[in-house]
Amino acid sequence: MASHSNPEQSNPPEETTQTDGDPEPTEEELAEEWRKWLSNVWEPEKKKPMKLPLTAPLDIPISDTDLKKLKTGFRNKSQDDKWDMLVESPDANGNVSIHISRVLVREPAYTLHIVEKGREDEGGSAKITGITWEGNKAGKQCDAEQALKEAVILCRGHLKCEFEALPEYPPSAFWDWKVYKKLDAE
Repeated sequence: MASHSNPEQSNPPEETTQTDGDPEPTEEELAEEWRKWLSNVWEPEKKKPMKLPLTAPLDIPISDTDLKKLKTGFRNKSQDDKWDMLVESPDANGNVSIHISRVLVREPAYTLHIVEKGREDEGGSAKITGITWEGNKAGKQCDAEQALKEAVILCRGHLKCEFEALPEYPPSAFWDWKVYKKLDAE
């Protein structure tokens, strides 16, 4: 039986942690990650790409108020939030894209393409000029009209956008499987 007065046994062994070879992030790196997360910025490297992206042109005017709400974006704050609405940095022409993604699967479902301001002689308002959506939702596919309804319902619900140029859609229009068609089996 070992003696409790043995000094070699009274010191706990040093803990060894195994790492995968990556150094621990610095405080600055952690702060930057946190800042990015809070900023609602789209980071494509952290999302899966769409399996079957479909794109359609649109010409829907949006108010400056709605544009501001869209550019603010939305990031899930709890498990009750199922969607992120993240903003891609403007392109060379100042156009932005709003990526609407399912949180759990980290897959984009819809992308609204927005031109911020037209020329003054064209009215000067911001417009949604296109939508890209996932064309393979569990082996089913919807058309551009249904994809737009679903994206608008999400933006109205999470961002409180008005989209005055569009009708009100009932909640039952969201993922209305009756309007989806089955993809051909390959």
